[in-house]
Amino acid sequence: MTNSGSVRTRFAPSPTGPLHLGGARVALFNWLFAANSGGGFILRIEDTDTERSTMEFEEKIILSLRRLGLDWDEGPDIGGMCAPYRQSEKQAAYKAAVEKLAAKGLTYPCYCSQDDLEKERKRMMASRQAPRYSGRCRAITPEEKARKESEGISPAIRFGMPEGETIVFEDQVRGTVSFESGDLGDFIIVRSDGSTSFLLAGAVDDVQMGITHVIRGEDHLSNTPRQMMIIRGLEDAPPSYAHLPMVLDEEGKKLSKRTGATDILDLLEMGYAPEAINTAMAMLGWAGVDGSEPETLEAMAEKFSLEKVSRSPARYDHARLDSLNARALRKMAPKAFLRTIGPLAEELGVDLAEAAGGDMTAVVEVVRDGMNGPKDAVEQLAQFLAPLPPEEEADAFLRAPESAKVTLEMIEAVAGMENLGEESFKTMIESVSRKTGIKGKKLFMAARSAVTGRTSGPKLADLFRLLGPGSITARLKKTAKDYGMR
Repeated sequence: MTNSGSVRTRFAPSPTGPLHLGGARVALFNWLFAANSGGGFILRIEDTDTERSTMEFEEKIILSLRRLGLDWDEGPDIGGMCAPYRQSEKQAAYKAAVEKLAAKGLTYPCYCSQDDLEKERKRMMASRQAPRYSGRCRAITPEEKARKESEGISPAIRFGMPEGETIVFEDQVRGTVSFESGDLGDFIIVRSDGSTSFLLAGAVDDVQMGITHVIRGEDHLSNTPRQMMIIRGLEDAPPSYAHLPMVLDEEGKKLSKRTGATDILDLLEMGYAPEAINTAMAMLGWAGVDGSEPETLEAMAEKFSLEKVSRSPARYDHARLDSLNARALRKMAPKAFLRTIGPLAEELGVDLAEAAGGDMTAVVEVVRDGMNGPKDAVEQLAQFLAPLPPEEEADAFLRAPESAKVTLEMIEAVAGMENLGEESFKTMIESVSRKTGIKGKKLFMAARSAVTGRTSGPKLADLFRLLGPGSITARLKKTAKDYGMR
């Protein structure tokens, strides 16, 4: 991505957990919008929650974005003209902003305890009012303020919302949006421990970093008028805003970190291709992709526009992701395919070193084209790499008298063969069937179980062809020995 245009978007995650689908979708839409406009995409770390923010999560978020291909022009790891890009490193800027707001009479200290605020919230809910701060500390007397401070009570700093004002903005997705200032209430911009709130830090950063478009989830919708008022108080102009629709899970509930495998790094480690994940995320609210095939970031960026983003909630469909991923994997070159499923193979105890180091192109192509998904691909590759201990169903087949006949006859039939190509395999199978009197499912299940220890997998003809007479004979003899076949 270049930074030649005037458009500047940002992704501003909090490093309090790994990157999930919902957050990654926000990053994707910001990246696509900036790329489509020839603008810049900025990564900012919003680590004002010092108790929960960790460098470990920041590193995981950065790794997730990089593996998805969502590169940035400025950020905490590469710097840029608006450095620093961690909010924990910008306290001086926030302090100056608070002082400017205070000098204009737009803030006041609030000495209310959490217990006070909770009681107030419950009273408002009991009277069917939307919870908001009553503003009672606005009128605190100098004497009461002195008493509070003599008791060692540190105040929070609140921004005082104007009374009777309608705050209006044009949302790039939702159209005209308005809020009544009285419904929002006065809000905290500095906590009682001295730390800066998300509302203030985000507003200051957006202005100082020259962000032109804030694209984020609709859960931030009510934060927008508050941040607009902060920016107005600082005598600056707000960016344009676009609020993306909520993402629901497959049951119609809000997608959360507890909903299935939505951690981006987890998905990647499970063998999901970046282009499949990106395409599935793009479908969460944007009508520019139909999901028939995985699309590259560049292809999506060329046609991306906020006009095609829906206001209606989007539903995450894991089956759709599976389908896109299968298509993405089947298009991969063998080495890329092995890299993608490598972490999953390691987790499943399958060593793909031999497949990656040797000439396994033909094997990978057979597995890639016939698999149902990453896990199935790993299990199929394992059948080519080494004899496997028989699973329960295969073990049951191998204990049947018919399997002994098939295995022993197949040893004789294969031993003298130079190859097991399609015609040779067909001739061999027909010969074994004729001599044993066994055919159909019993014949093929016995053969597969004896060679792989499994009752399903790659086409039997492909398995025999690619392993060759030597390996097939060795596997059959081992099975015959292990099961005492005579």
